[in-house]
Amino acid sequence: MSYMKKYFARIYHRFHISQHSRGFTLVELLIAVLISTMVIIIAGFALVTIASFDNKAEARTERQIDLNRAFDFMSHEIRMASRINRLETEVADNSTTTLEKIVEDAGIKTKLGSYGTIALYLEIPTTNIPPSCPPSTASYTVPADYQTGYDKVVYDIRPTTGSWLSPRVIARYGRIPNVDGSIDPCKNPIASDILVDSISDTNINPTCAVKFGAGGFYACVDGSLVDLFLRGAVSGTENQDVTGRAFSRLSSYSTELAPVLSGSKSGTTEMNLTWTWSGTGNPTYKVYRTVDGAATEVYSGSVSSLNSNSLTASLRPSSGKQNCYTVRATIGSYTSAPSNARCEDF
Repeated sequence: MSYMKKYFARIYHRFHISQHSRGFTLVELLIAVLISTMVIIIAGFALVTIASFDNKAEARTERQIDLNRAFDFMSHEIRMASRINRLETEVADNSTTTLEKIVEDAGIKTKLGSYGTIALYLEIPTTNIPPSCPPSTASYTVPADYQTGYDKVVYDIRPTTGSWLSPRVIARYGRIPNVDGSIDPCKNPIASDILVDSISDTNINPTCAVKFGAGGFYACVDGSLVDLFLRGAVSGTENQDVTGRAFSRLSSYSTELAPVLSGSKSGTTEMNLTWTWSGTGNPTYKVYRTVDGAATEVYSGSVSSLNSNSLTASLRPSSGKQNCYTVRATIGSYTSAPSNARCEDF
C-alpha cells in the first residue's frame, strides 16, 4: 500500500509540474501582440500630436518675432521720414495720383527691378553729406543721388521667389542703414532687399480713407500718420496679424496748407459739405468720396460748397456704407495736402 501511494504521488507531482511550466498558447501570444501594438500606436499618435502642437507653437512664435521685427524697422523709418507717399507738390491718394506714379516721378521706378504692389514711399533725410564719396575700389562710381539730402525708400509686397518662405514677401528699396540707424549717402541703394517672408496672401483690406498695399501688407496713410497692417502665414490655414501706428517726427505735412472741411448728413441720402481755404489765389477744388477704401472724385470746380443732390446718381452717397469725403486744392502744378475727412453712414 505504501508503494502504491508513492507511485501515484510521483505521477501527480509530474503532472502538476508540467501543467504550470508549459509556455503560452498561440491565442495568448496573439492577444498580447495585439494589445502591445495598440499601446504603441496610441503612444506614437500622442507623441506625433504633441510634436505637431510644439511645431505649430514654434511657428507662431517665429512668425510673431519676424513680423514684430519688420514692423519695428518700418516704424522707425516712418518716424525718420520727412515725406510719406508724397513728393513736394504731389500726394498719392489712389484716385487721381497713384503711389506708383509718385515713385515714377521720384525717378526710381526703373531702379526697383521686379516689384509687386507698392505700399510705402518714404523720403528720409541724410546728414553730414561729404563733398565726394571715397572710392572703395578702382571701379567705384559715386551714387548719382548722394547729394539730394534724403534717401528714397520703397516697400512693396510681391510673390515669393527663391528660398524665401511662401506665399509672399515684403521687399525694400533704399540704402541699408548703419548699425546706429544713420544713413551713409555714399552707399548705393539696394533693390529687392527682403525684409520679411511668409507673408499671407489673404487680403487684410483695412477700413481707412487712403490705403496702399495688398494681401498681408497694408499701410493706411493720413498725412504724417501711418497705420501698418501685417499678416504672416503660420500655415496653409492659419494666419497671424500684427498692427500698429507710426508717426513721422520730421514731416511738415500736417502743417502744410490744406482746405478745412465741414459738413453733415441731411436726411437719409443727402450730404452737405463746405470748406475753407486760407491760401492765396483761386484754386480748383476736388472732392473725393471714399467707400470701402476706394476713392472716387465726385466734384471738381471753384466753389467751396457741395450738395450731394446736385451730383449724378452714381456719385451720390452709397447706401448701407460709410462715406468719407476729403477736399484738395490745386493751383498750377501744386496740389495741396488733403483736408480733414468727414465721414457719415448712409
